[in-house]
Amino acid sequence: MRIVLIPYLIDQCPVKPEAQPSATKPATQHCPAVSPRPLDSTMLLGSRSEVEITHQGETYRLRRTRQGKLILTK
Repeated sequence: MRIVLIPYLIDQCPVKPEAQPSATKPATQHCPAVSPRPLDSTMLLGSRSEVEITHQGETYRLRRTRQGKLILTK
């Protein structure tokens, strides 16, 4: 199963109309005034021990270990 994450701060840091992503160049978003909200790992993993995450065209694997720690690998 592959999960594609949608930025969860989009409502706090909107992209200006002139900075909308184009087909050739993705817009990057940076909001130094906004602190990121914690995202509970169960929102990503659920009952699974591993998920694949696509980020900027690359696939990463987020895995929960037997000790309950998280490992992110490319």
